[in-house]
Amino acid sequence: MKKIKVEDAVGRILAHDITEIIPGKKKDVAFRRGKVIEKGDIERLLDLGKGHIYVFEKEIKGIHEEEAAIRIAESIKDENMELLPPKEGKVSIKSKVDGLFYVNLKHLMEINNIKDVLLSVVPNRHPVKKGDIVAATRIIPLYINEKELKKVEKVGEKGIISIKPFKYFKIGLVITGSEVSSGRVKDASNMVEEKLKNYGHDVTGKHIVPDSIGKIKDAILDLFGKGAEMVLTTGGLSVDPDDVTKEGIEATGAEVLFYGTPVFPGAMFLVARLKGKYILGAPACIYYNRYTVFDIVLTRLMAGERMHKRDMIKLSYGGLCLQCKVCHYPNCFFGKGI
Repeated sequence: MKKIKVEDAVGRILAHDITEIIPGKKKDVAFRRGKVIEKGDIERLLDLGKGHIYVFEKEIKGIHEEEAAIRIAESIKDENMELLPPKEGKVSIKSKVDGLFYVNLKHLMEINNIKDVLLSVVPNRHPVKKGDIVAATRIIPLYINEKELKKVEKVGEKGIISIKPFKYFKIGLVITGSEVSSGRVKDASNMVEEKLKNYGHDVTGKHIVPDSIGKIKDAILDLFGKGAEMVLTTGGLSVDPDDVTKEGIEATGAEVLFYGTPVFPGAMFLVARLKGKYILGAPACIYYNRYTVFDIVLTRLMAGERMHKRDMIKLSYGGLCLQCKVCHYPNCFFGKGI
């Protein structure tokens, strides 16, 4: 390429895209690479702040930024992602499914340590919907040599980013509390059912039971016996003397994987497993907080993860919901962990 004054560019072939930015309105390509500069283009180029431009002078060695970005993106995406067309030298990668996004931090750092290569991604374990952008890449110069691209593609073979599609469950509900079962307090579990349906799950049955270990146990086993793949209990997990939901879950023979989480809201959350199926014990906060630790754990189970105590400990990092007036979850730090 050759750098020349804009005034001398008439008839020459532009070697790079030129972007126009109108603050608060748009950012887009004004002149595309390969355009033959005309006399009428000179004033607009000057208005864009271009005193000089690059034009093609002779055969270029190396890989152009658009082709390079495509190759980088192709080398790192998995089967649940697809590329968007290059724009201003950048290629974005979007999800083809609803699922949970994963990134290998070590390999991400390795990619960005390669000369002139840039790769940016959404956080690890970020829930995504079909069509969401999950990553973007480009190179810094207009051209890059084949050697650097080969380095990127070699790292890409190790696996950098992936999306695990969500699985949807048949879920049974056990609403605990003598005040609810007796009718003293109105049952509000319809909001929990709505939450589960919004996630794509099928609520297969619901039992409202008093604070009784035996009745809680029987309700859980009955729902599993009728085809539920997961059971969610609500309430009865604090330290009050009448709260026996934990004991009712244990009475089924389930193994309690953890009880209590360093995530707020949702500190008294419980996760148990019975013959390979999960029982989630949600504290009362599920009724008045829009998002809690329940949402975090549920999406991980939907992605096929097995839950362990150490996973919850890692959630303490970023585990404090700030209760923003306008909620942007999951587009915030809540639930990402380390």
